[in-house]
Amino acid sequence: MITHIVGNRPQFIKLAPLYHALENAGYEQSIIHSGQHYDENMSDVFFAELGIPAPRVNLSAGGGSHAQMTAKIMVGLEEELLADRPKLLVLYGDTNTTLAGAIVAAKLCIPIAHVEAGPRTHDQENPEECNRIVTDHLSKILFCPDTISLQNLEREGLGQAAYVTGDIMYDTYLSIADGIQQPDPQEEIIVMTWHRQENTCSRERMESILQVVERLEGKIVCPLHPRTRKCLAEYGLWEKAEKIAHLEIIEPVGYTEMVRLMNRARLILTDSGGLSKESSFAGAKCLFMLEMDLWDDLVKDQWMHKFNPQDEESVEEALRFAKQAERVALPERPKHYGDGHAAEKMVQKLKERGMI
Repeated sequence: MITHIVGNRPQFIKLAPLYHALENAGYEQSIIHSGQHYDENMSDVFFAELGIPAPRVNLSAGGGSHAQMTAKIMVGLEEELLADRPKLLVLYGDTNTTLAGAIVAAKLCIPIAHVEAGPRTHDQENPEECNRIVTDHLSKILFCPDTISLQNLEREGLGQAAYVTGDIMYDTYLSIADGIQQPDPQEEIIVMTWHRQENTCSRERMESILQVVERLEGKIVCPLHPRTRKCLAEYGLWEKAEKIAHLEIIEPVGYTEMVRLMNRARLILTDSGGLSKESSFAGAKCLFMLEMDLWDDLVKDQWMHKFNPQDEESVEEALRFAKQAERVALPERPKHYGDGHAAEKMVQKLKERGMI
């Protein structure tokens, strides 16, 4: 038995190709949902769209502080893993779900495969950085999305367990994008997502982001995370957001609709690590709302521009970047994240290492 544990949108997207590749190879699998994302638009719709079977169990651990959520996942997961005793646990990304899975599996001596291993922000005040480091050091095999991630792991003494497979989210993007017919012609848009703790932690921070949005040129479509919507209301900023004429706030969307939006975009404004990378798949430049080390190759390519919404000089540079951003044709897009066959390479490495 191979068990996967997932809990949020990027993890569902990463799960789909590997689940299908293992299924095609004849392996028995089980999915555990931590419940970290519990809104239907942030969870259930992805399983249906991506052809993934419903999770065997949902631990319903969403909400609360980092410690509360991680603890709830650990308690529920320990019970499930003791009952199943899988041969391998597959973890994805860098969330509290990932961290909880790594700690529980390690203490139960269940081997861990970590998908999207090795990215580093080099900032341990970033909660996800702590999750990544702990998970990588507890895992038996590490699947890296790019060469920089491999180099990070080699510096930490983990090179012998690490392999560059390419980014598994690219597998999923291609499988969806190939089946989408985009109406033509279409108005080019800016796609915005906004959810990180660092960008919802205070009224001042959220108001500064809205001020940037007001100054951007062109229609902006924002599938709004439930937590961000709640914070805007709590800080008395909801009416301000609604009054921005060129900002269209919509409910969270499934992955197919997000691909459609990305494929219309000339620019993606986000604080999502996953979406900032997906921008290169879709041909839309990325404006990243944190000055955080992330996807260095995209920064070097001048594809991704990081900025501080509370620093006027940084904002001015970001607005110049946004004004110049245009859609990029497929041959000119960055090619740092593999060929769309990451899942197949992961299955092959698991076989070679005798882990499945």
